[in-house]
Amino acid sequence: MKALPLTILYFGSNSPASTSRHRADALRRLGCVLTVVDPHELIGPRSRWLTYLDYHTGYQFLQRMLLRELKAKICSLTKSPDLIWVNGGELFGSSIVHWLRLSFHCKIILYQNDDPTGFRDGSRFLSLRTALPFYDLCFFVRTETALEALAMGVRRVFRILTSYDEELHEIRVLTSEPYKQLIPVVSFTGTLIPGEPRDQILASLIQAGLPLRLIGNSWQRSSFWPLLQTTFEGPNQTGIAYTIALSDSAVSLGFLSHQNRDLITRRSFEITACGGLLCAERTSEHQLFYEDGWEAVFWDSVEECILQCSKLLADFELRHKIFMNGAQHVREIGAGNEDICRQILASL
Repeated sequence: MKALPLTILYFGSNSPASTSRHRADALRRLGCVLTVVDPHELIGPRSRWLTYLDYHTGYQFLQRMLLRELKAKICSLTKSPDLIWVNGGELFGSSIVHWLRLSFHCKIILYQNDDPTGFRDGSRFLSLRTALPFYDLCFFVRTETALEALAMGVRRVFRILTSYDEELHEIRVLTSEPYKQLIPVVSFTGTLIPGEPRDQILASLIQAGLPLRLIGNSWQRSSFWPLLQTTFEGPNQTGIAYTIALSDSAVSLGFLSHQNRDLITRRSFEITACGGLLCAERTSEHQLFYEDGWEAVFWDSVEECILQCSKLLADFELRHKIFMNGAQHVREIGAGNEDICRQILASL
């Protein structure tokens, strides 16, 4: 692979709120020169009904239109890229990636931090799965996904960590005095996922008398909404508001999506990176990256979650120790966007 600076044709969301954009910005900080093409912008606005249809048919009916728009967009490039980076890739079927391969003499890689070979999202990734054999390398955040992708014809596959962003998720509290001013609540920032017991767990915490703060989308659909709405502070946050929401409470909960085969999530690193205290479900990967009770706190049941949160709320010194240890440790394990991008570029 060429030495930096690399010229990268980057396909992914260009919204400032997206992790795709954060990853592109991390590549720029590393010295890469990017041309970002947002596939959703090429498609243009879609009605709610068409968006639903696209998702549940795996974007198969968009392929011809998207390829036509891509050809028109790409023909304006004045310099051939050193690398093509497809971030997410759910909109790109085999015909599109095959065309990219014929049109450019460089490696084409896929970065996917979801679970495209799993079952949670139904047909959403149908187009992506047909394209897998046309990538030179695929990077996934789950071991199961990586192994299943190999069975689907991927040439080379790597398992990487999900990541926080070094600039966005900056530590806001460093010393004990301002730390004492954090809101004395247990908070969760995230979305209600049908079929997951998040709402039931949060309701149990409220019923146990714990002070709770809830931020996120779709919670009104929960059967526990009459109870949850007493702690609800608004929809999902982005940018610095998201960072603050993760870090300005005494305890930040980290839920997993079991349907998505999560053993760790991006929030597992974002919380500690920006100065929150992670209190999450106990898994092999959480315990691999954090020492329980020293750098984060874990639980196996609702009852244990209640006990852990009660203990943390009652003990400022314990909370501060775990917060400081976690904030330092997350920077040592190489889980930032720049860290992951360096690993990807080094593997080419």
